[in-house]
Amino acid sequence: MADWPVRSAEEADLPAAAAAWLRLQHFHHSLGLAFPLPEDAAEKWLGSFQRSLGRFSFLWVAGPVGQPGAFLLARVKQSAAFLGAVQVGEISDLYVDESLRGSGLGAQLTETALQKFRELGLHSVEVQVQVGNQAGLDFWHKQGFATDLTLVRKVL
Repeated sequence: MADWPVRSAEEADLPAAAAAWLRLQHFHHSLGLAFPLPEDAAEKWLGSFQRSLGRFSFLWVAGPVGQPGAFLLARVKQSAAFLGAVQVGEISDLYVDESLRGSGLGAQLTETALQKFRELGLHSVEVQVQVGNQAGLDFWHKQGFATDLTLVRKVL
C-alpha cells in the first residue's frame, strides 16, 4: 500500500477525504483543541478550499480513487505587510490512516507539497501542531521543520 502514488485529489476523493478530516478533528479534540466542531464541519472544510483548488489551495491524496488512505491539504497565504508581505505555504491538514502509518506516505505527501511551494517561489512553509501531539511534532521535525513560535489561547 505504501507504493500508492501521490496524486491530486479528484472530485470522487472528496467525500472520503472529508470523512478522514473529521476523524483527524476528533483526534485533535481528544488532545484539547479549543474550537467547537459543528455538525456540518466536514462540509464547511471542503467549502473552505474547493473554489481555490489548483490556485491557492492543493489537496493531494494517496490511494484508490474515492478511497484515499492519506491526504494533505496545503494553502498559499500572504504574511502581513509588516512581516514583508511574502507568500507563505501552509500545510493545514495531513492525515494518514492508522494502518498506513510508517509507510512513508506522510513524507511523500509532504515532499509533494514542498516541491509545489518551491515551484511557486514561496518564502517558507508553516504547519500548526496540536499541543499533546508529540508524534505529529516529531514527524514534522523529521521532515526538516523547526519550531518557530508557540501559540497560546484563552477561551472566553
